[in-house]
Amino acid sequence: MNEEPLFGLSTGFLSKQMTGLVSTILRKKYSILPGQPIPLRFENSPLYPGLGLIGTKGKSSVETGLIVGSIRMGYGHHRMALSVYSHSLAKKIPTYLHDLLAIESNEARAISDIDNSYSYLSRLSTDLGGAAEWAWGQFLKQGNLTSLELSCSLADSYKNIMSSLPKDSPVISTHPLNGQIAVASGFKKVIHLICDNHPQYYLLVPGALNLVQSPSSYMKFLEMGVPKENLSVAGHWVSEDIAKNAITDSETRIKRITYKRKRRFLIPIGGAGAQKGYIKELIHLTKSRLLDKKCYFWINTGDHNKVLNSLESYLNSEKIPYESVLNWEDLKKFINTSSFKEEEKDKLASIVLFNFSNHTEAFSATEKLIRLADVLVTKPSELAFYPIPKLFIRRVGDHEAGSVARSLELGEGTVECREPEHAADLLGIFASSEEPLLRMNERVIKSSEDGIYNGSKVAVEMAEKFLK
Repeated sequence: MNEEPLFGLSTGFLSKQMTGLVSTILRKKYSILPGQPIPLRFENSPLYPGLGLIGTKGKSSVETGLIVGSIRMGYGHHRMALSVYSHSLAKKIPTYLHDLLAIESNEARAISDIDNSYSYLSRLSTDLGGAAEWAWGQFLKQGNLTSLELSCSLADSYKNIMSSLPKDSPVISTHPLNGQIAVASGFKKVIHLICDNHPQYYLLVPGALNLVQSPSSYMKFLEMGVPKENLSVAGHWVSEDIAKNAITDSETRIKRITYKRKRRFLIPIGGAGAQKGYIKELIHLTKSRLLDKKCYFWINTGDHNKVLNSLESYLNSEKIPYESVLNWEDLKKFINTSSFKEEEKDKLASIVLFNFSNHTEAFSATEKLIRLADVLVTKPSELAFYPIPKLFIRRVGDHEAGSVARSLELGEGTVECREPEHAADLLGIFASSEEPLLRMNERVIKSSEDGIYNGSKVAVEMAEKFLK
């Protein structure tokens, strides 16, 4: 394992000066003092039995076990974390979730302020479109070596947030800052899952084994100078329940097509809540189809109450009937009644809105609903790598374009629909034709047989060896 800073690569003099200056400013602004580890304990997850949630208010000591690092930055990185701990919990491995923003500290406040700015700019660029969207998209593609050096410098400043944890524990990080902080804190068994399919230096963790989701990403990182001993292809980051049932669920979707069932389109709103306007226009363009119950829209608004209220107001004004599922218990009831029999009785609403009171339930609901849906309508986020036919809507950031390319390569996703009219056209084809979805489900089955969706399982198996 190459443990040199920046893998032995080097930036220029000005880059180093800028990195030092920014780190110094942030330490002073947020009163971050070096060498003062934050005492951390854990409490049990109410949603995932066996998972310890690390924080400052827990009552139990953190023992040696698998530490899964994540950050409450939208839903993507927590979804990746779920993909990891769902596999480790299934294997009865002692597992803890270390969410950087769940640690009450000055360090977490500094990270949170940056995240809030990112989310705001993502929503703003999507709403404005045009030049604003282009500029934001270009910015998100510029993860050069200087950005990696800056991130690693900040990670060294933030290491109080992790340095009190047992150093013999393996760490699987799902955001580069998690992995960089782990390395800076002295952890030697760090495995990092790289998101997306657009290689950037910023996404890497020097001193760790960096796992990617596709061979093309692997080759690009090698070309960028990343040592091969720090890099490996694992597969897609997919949760245990969905990965192990990918073939069975695809066969069920094929049966639904054969039985001419009305298509179920699952539409999750991302963690930044940036797709509201697009989804309203998509509903408008498919209004007649929805009123005639020729298809179903399941829209998960996550924990975005403003998005829920806006969609409810819009549906009322358009006189489109809908139902709302607003808590985890009602979600379980909905899943139990979403059967062929209920569909035949025409008891299911053509539009169902989902909303939840907390972040974990918000993104976990999509994981539950995916197994029942026929098509996932999503921006090219981490959901782009899941084993289900996908209709891609407009991306938030140009770095997401590579995720569409990966899905097209596998034959289980569409092109990116930049405009709602394009998405509505494809949705109409999926709702009325059999052939496209049959072929996409067949490709999902083939990819599942090839182990494409087992990336998180592979990562956990690697970490498990460190615990023996």
